Amino acid sequence: MLDVLSGFATIWAVIGVGAAVAHLGVLGQDAQRLLSRFAFFIGLPPLLFMMMSRADLGRIFSLNVVVSIGAILVSAGLYLGSCLLRARLAGHERPGLGHTVIGTFCSAYVNANNMGVPIASYVMKDTGWVAPVLMIQVIVLQPLGLSLLDADDARRTGGRTRLLHNASTPFRNPMTIGVLLGLAVNLLGRTPPALVADTLDLLGGVAVPSMLVAFGISLRLGPPPGRENRGETLLICALKLLVQPVSAWVLARVLGLDLATTLAVVVMAGLPTAQNVFVFSSRYGTSVSLARDVIFITTVCSIPAITLYAALVHALG
Repeated sequence: MLDVLSGFATIWAVIGVGAAVAHLGVLGQDAQRLLSRFAFFIGLPPLLFMMMSRADLGRIFSLNVVVSIGAILVSAGLYLGSCLLRARLAGHERPGLGHTVIGTFCSAYVNANNMGVPIASYVMKDTGWVAPVLMIQVIVLQPLGLSLLDADDARRTGGRTRLLHNASTPFRNPMTIGVLLGLAVNLLGRTPPALVADTLDLLGGVAVPSMLVAFGISLRLGPPPGRENRGETLLICALKLLVQPVSAWVLARVLGLDLATTLAVVVMAGLPTAQNVFVFSSRYGTSVSLARDVIFITTVCSIPAITLYAALVHALG
């Protein structure tokens, strides 16, 4: 348990460095965007590649994936049910397809990249726990959601859907490419040459601190959440930070997962809403304020919440 708390303390310390340099004016929003892009395009792909090439395949294709999928379905399903219930009780029409997709993403699409990798690295000492969740999202959830958003946008504007474009989205994402190539190398039983492995390890090593410093800058300089959609925003935050990780814990206990695996699936489920959701909402011009506010609130609240969940998982065995 002390190792877990020490891992979170390390994360908070580096985030604090980011907030401090932003407060002092050393780095600003331009630096935050630069660090995020550096991590996204240069640091994370080699980190994920090496992670997957060395990962235990039994962990990737095991019951912990079932638990993660189940927790996603519970949180997303409750949000969809709340939409229907609120519409019926208020006597209004159901929310539009675009709003429903963004709200569903907000309730279940976790920030496996910016937050998942450093938390897995420092808390569970193994970034391999991120891979199953990342694959579920970028290979299944993201193409499905973008296809629905594209269809809704085409219906509103009279344009054409881009099914082929959306279906190919995972294979144009540098992180997904890193995951898939690393998985292929692992399945083939190959080992990258020492020069290649050392270079990729060096590049991947800067990803985690870059993301944490960028996150600290965003916390200091980012806007506070607005006042629109307050009820729905709070509901989604509760689903994301409470229902999804608790569902993961219940499913892990039902399936008899060990302590380390239970901790991993609960922590991954408790991650905040991914910043990708804001990108999706902005791209399609739907529910932008909802996405922004949920991401801000869950990001700020996620680390203390995950710290609590980690302590409870250890206490309950």
